Order: sequence, then structure tokens, then C-alpha cells
Amino acid sequence: MVNSQQSPDIKPIIRIEPTSETICSDRTTIDWTRERRRELKYQRSIKNLGNSTSQILLDLSQTWLVIIVIGSSIGIVAGILNVTVDWLSDLRLGVCRYGFYLSQRSCCSGLEANEVCYEWVDWSTVLNISSPPLMAFTRYLIFILVSVGFAGSAAVLVKSLAPPAFHTGIPEIKVILSGYVFENYLSGSVLVIKAVGLALAVGSGLSLGKEGPLVHVACCAASLITRPFKALRANETRKREIFSAAAAAGVSVAFGAPLGGVLFVLEELSLSSLPQSTLWRSFACAVVATVTLQYFDPYRSGKLVLFQVQSVKLVWRSFELVPWVLLGFCGGVFGACFTRANIEYAKIRRSSSLARHPIREVLAVTGFTALSSYLLVITRVPTSKLIQALFQDCNDVTNDTFLLCDSNQVFNTVLSLLITAIARSLMTAITFGVGVPSGIFLPTIGIGACFGRSVGILMNSWQSKYPGLWWFRSSCPVEGSCISPQAYAVIGAASAVGGLTRMTISLVVVIFELTGAVELVLQIMLAVMISKFTADYFSSDGIYEAWINFRGYPYLSPKDEYKKQGDRLVSEIMNKKLICLNASERYDVEGLLKFVDKHQLKGFPIVNNLKENILLGYTFRNELKFALGQAMNQVGGESRCICKLLKSDFKINQDDTHSNENIEDNEDEANAICIDLSEYVDEAPLSLDPDTSVETVLQYFQKLGLSNLIFTSNNGRLKGILTINDLHKYVKDPVYGNENSLNFTGGRLVEEEDDNGDGND
Repeated sequence: MVNSQQSPDIKPIIRIEPTSETICSDRTTIDWTRERRRELKYQRSIKNLGNSTSQILLDLSQTWLVIIVIGSSIGIVAGILNVTVDWLSDLRLGVCRYGFYLSQRSCCSGLEANEVCYEWVDWSTVLNISSPPLMAFTRYLIFILVSVGFAGSAAVLVKSLAPPAFHTGIPEIKVILSGYVFENYLSGSVLVIKAVGLALAVGSGLSLGKEGPLVHVACCAASLITRPFKALRANETRKREIFSAAAAAGVSVAFGAPLGGVLFVLEELSLSSLPQSTLWRSFACAVVATVTLQYFDPYRSGKLVLFQVQSVKLVWRSFELVPWVLLGFCGGVFGACFTRANIEYAKIRRSSSLARHPIREVLAVTGFTALSSYLLVITRVPTSKLIQALFQDCNDVTNDTFLLCDSNQVFNTVLSLLITAIARSLMTAITFGVGVPSGIFLPTIGIGACFGRSVGILMNSWQSKYPGLWWFRSSCPVEGSCISPQAYAVIGAASAVGGLTRMTISLVVVIFELTGAVELVLQIMLAVMISKFTADYFSSDGIYEAWINFRGYPYLSPKDEYKKQGDRLVSEIMNKKLICLNASERYDVEGLLKFVDKHQLKGFPIVNNLKENILLGYTFRNELKFALGQAMNQVGGESRCICKLLKSDFKINQDDTHSNENIEDNEDEANAICIDLSEYVDEAPLSLDPDTSVETVLQYFQKLGLSNLIFTSNNGRLKGILTINDLHKYVKDPVYGNENSLNFTGGRLVEEEDDNGDGND
């Protein structure tokens, strides 16, 4: 780290060598251009070693070992979560006679679908209650109490032990992968509380899923597994490459869709700042995780997820194009309206007493959900089991619990499906954001599947009653049905998720892998395309981008575009009041440390003097402070030391009126220890002309992964600086209210005071 040089004729020099680790503090953004240079320097240093081949092999073996361990761990965690959630969900309704720890599925395994399972008993039977009214009341009461107990336990765990474990985690993972730093967001405590809280929250019957939070759980596991390996832990680029692979594995085990998981990372998590090898490693990690889950076989049925179906067979019929387009349009409208409603409720929560009492909110929401959902059989069951029924063909159904295949109950069935879709939409809009781990995928799939199945049932009934109509007669047989309602459920589910998240390719692949329906791929693509077009008409942000904007994270998605009127120049929005380091001024270690501590900024431009303001370099505050700490350890109490920031050995002429003072200073400097900090200074920072358009500057930030950008005139004079925080606040329309940065405190998100009044951050 530190290198000293001294000779009789040359004053002593202490050179502070660059560290191989990335130095960054919480709530700051990594500059990817600097990280790429650091990685290239590291690779060159390895090749210059005598045993470079063995060192390269060691590096590769560490990376691939971590990938395999992460994939296996995520598969095991997902399997345990699936079994636990299944058991907790069933525990609200009853218990197995010969094993309290068994879910209803495990307790009644081996029986035919139409056989009665006497081993599974409800709570009124366990309590030996014989009065029918009292039995019904007991079942209802225990259902509510157990649901509230599970959700309340999850809320207490999150609030008291790991506040970052609440919500889905995908918005934070997106900004982490883009370069934002969250300390302790991927810690071991968050991993444990997120997993346990997720099982309790989903098991409570709240309108949420575990698929999104599994991405957060996977990245937490990746963070823990990489800690013993310094080469991975100390390098932010490699670390985020590992996190991307873990995120792909998380989506893969959530849906049993390894290809969909890889495409999700590629499409949604913005890998433009990461190397191309990220895609290959994400693929490998997803495969390992899915294979592990397959061997775990949590449902003892060969299925990776509960609502996975074997196939959906469909023949293309021209008249069905209209309802398919309708499903896509409705999915887009749903996505836009849901996002707006969810964010508006989040605003109300943040500005009301709900923000101070997150546990009370969870208890109230869970109590209302349990009270209302128990009234209908179709809303009482877990969402995954409902989706499984909606995706099934009537020819394969042996026990039609929800009357989905009863042609004599079309009106009642459609009405119950629509009521379920509306009720789940409202409850999910309120639930997504309360103080428990929560995902949005599963309830959205359920909502879309309910609406899609209702449209399919209506189409099937219409065709059965009027087979002679010309649009039916040309494509369908005169007798019998030719419409598959379960296919409409699949298309409706894809449309709803597409409208909400704005996913396209990855969503189509996930749905395809879930259903195995090769014949449905084109229809799903059509519906997803229309849903995205429709949702984008109302708002360009999906649910995750909306939450990123709501929380004020400095995240510029590659999808972001400059939408202000006119070709505005960056000189109109850049910060012109800057705190700079003066190269002509003599700094000692203690004085420079005081300067750094006084100005809590991201970094400091270095100029020749404060009058001419010619840009000579730029140093990041965290790195400079680290280097000064190393220097303090070397010089100890030595007061005669001078910090040199630049490699160039130049001397700036001073005014003649200060000549005597300069002579005295030069004599002091000749006897002082020189602290060489030049390795922590970028003497060729990227700079642009202030007359550059904002649109061009936005592309620089997006494509190069910059954290800030300096602007100079033609003669090199410093004119201003623009940080990613400033650009994000300008580009994003203030739709979502306060855009100050936020912090996790007391289990809730609260505003954090902006301390960057000087303007460099």
C-alpha cells in the first residue's frame, strides 16, 4: 500500500500505492469507467507475474466454484420455501392426523383426486365441535387468527431484525447492479429474515407471492458465499457479475424457468455496465439452481412449481384473434392502473400514521384479507392452487372444485372469477408495499388468469350455443366445443404481468416454460406486445421503475429517454458552484483530511488555481480519504509533510507580492516529507463542453455507467459538474412526489436529509 523513497539529496517521498479494492460508502454510485480501468490493471498485473497461468486458473476456478455453490444453495432454499409455504397455507384450514408438519398434499398423497382424505381434518374436528354453526364459526375464526398470526410474526421479524427485508427487493437489486451501493442490504440477517418472513407472509394468505423476493434472497446468498474470496469480494464488477447470475437463478427456481430467468436478468436488470461473460455465468447458475430444485422435488410430483401444467393444446382459429387482442389491451390497462394505484397508496402510507406503525398496518390488511377471502371457495385457497386450476384443461379435471367446467353454471362461474380478479387487484395494490416480504408476480398471474379464463368460458359458451354463426362455422365443428378456456387463462396471465412489469421476451419464455404450450407462443407474444403498447401509452414506467422513482434512487434505466420539450443544454442544469482542490496550494495530511471531512461530496475536481480554474484532474472523496488514512499511519505525528496530488512535476508561478512568503514556503517544502497521492487522482477525467445537449449527456451516463460528468470550456477551464443524482431528478418527471434519497429506519422508509449542498454529489 505504501512505498517510501529517500536519498541524501532528495527529500523523502511516501508513495501511497493504489488499493485493489473498490472504496465506496453507503448510498453512493460506482463509476464504472474507473472500475473497468481497475479491472484491466488487475488483469495486466496477473499476466506480468511469473506464474500468470496458474493465477488465471485460480481466478477462474474461484468464480465457477462460487457460481455452482450459489446455484445449488438457491435451489435448496427455494425447495424448502415451497414446502414451508405449502404447509403454512394449509395450516389455516386444518391439520394432518398423523403428522402436524405435513401439508394437505403430503398428507393425502397416494389417493385419487375424487377420494375423500380422512387423514386431513379441519380445526373444528380437532377441537371436537359437533354443532354445525359452531363448527363453521370455529373454522372461520381459526382461519383469520392463524393468518393474522403468520403475517404479524413476519412484520415483527422484519421491523425488529432486518428492515431491508420488506417488499420485493427487485427495485433495489436493479439499482445495485447498476452501481448503487447499499450497505447491509445483502447481509446474512436480511437473508434469514427475508426467507422466514416470506414463508410466513405468503402462508398467511396475503395477496402476494414469493417469486420476486426470491431474487433478493438469491443475491443475499451470493453476497455471503463470495465473502471468503477476496478477489471477488473486493471487486465491484465481479461482485455484480455474481449477483446477476444469482438473480437469474432466483427467477429460474421461482417459475421453474431457467431460460426465462436468464432473459429476465438480461432484459430487466440492465447489464450494460457488466462484461459479456455475465450472460454465460447467469445461464450456468440458473441451470444448476433448477437442476437442484428438480432433484429436491418439493411437491413429489416432478413439478418445479405448484401451478406448472404439462401442456396447453390449441389450434389457431381466426375468430379468436379478437378476444386475444382484448386480453392484451385489458392487461395493459390493468398494469397502468395498478401501478398508479399502488404508488398513490404508498404516498398515503408515507405521509400518514401508517408509516410509524407498520405492524398495525400488516395486521389490519391481513385481517381484512382473511375475513373477505374465506367467504368464497375460489378466494380461500392459495393463489398458486387457484392458478393451477385455471391453467387446467377440463378434460383433465377430476374434481371441479371451482365449477370451471360446469356448462350449467357459466354465469355464476364468470361472476365469481371477475369478483376474484377485482378483489385480488384491490388487495394486491394495498398489500404490495406493507412491512413484510412481498412479491407481485404470483397475484398478477392469478388476476390475469381469472379474467382470461372468464373470457374463455364466455367464448366457449357462445360457440356451444350458436355453432352456426359464420365465424364459428368456418373454424369449428358443428357439434362440440372447439375453444380452450385454459388457453385464455394463460394468455390473460401473460397480458397482466406484461402490462404491470413491461417485460416482453423474458415473460413469453417464462410463461412458455411454465405451460409447455408450444402452440401458444405466438398468441402470448401478441398479447404481451399489445399489453406493453397499451400500458406505455399511459406511463412508460413498470411497477419496479415506479418504485425506484418513488424512493428516489439515482437509477437511469437504458429505457429512459429525454422527454422535455426543446433541446436543452446541460449548462442550464449542471452545478456551477463547485468545491475544488487547488493544485497550487500546499496541503498537509491533516489539513487535507479536514477539507475532505468538511465537504461531504462525491469527489473534488483539481484545478491549477482558483482564479484560472484549469482542470487538471479529479479525485473521488472515498478514495482520497482512504489514501490519507494510509498516509497518517506512515507519518504519525510528523507535521512537516506535503501532499502531492499530480504526477506532473510542475510549479505554478505566484504573484510577485507574495515572493517572500513563497521563498519561506519553498524552504519548508524542501525539508518536508512528500506524500504522493497521484495514484488516487484521475488526471484525464472525461469532460464535455457545457453546450452539449441533455439528451447526449443522458446517453453518456447510460452507456458508460458514469457517476458524474465534468464540463470544461475549449481552453480547459472548469465550468461545472453533473452527477447521476442531479440528472435523474431532472429527467424523471416529479410524478411520484418527493424524490429525496431514502433510508431504512425502524422498519419503514423515511426521508434522508440531502447533505450535498455544495453541489458535487
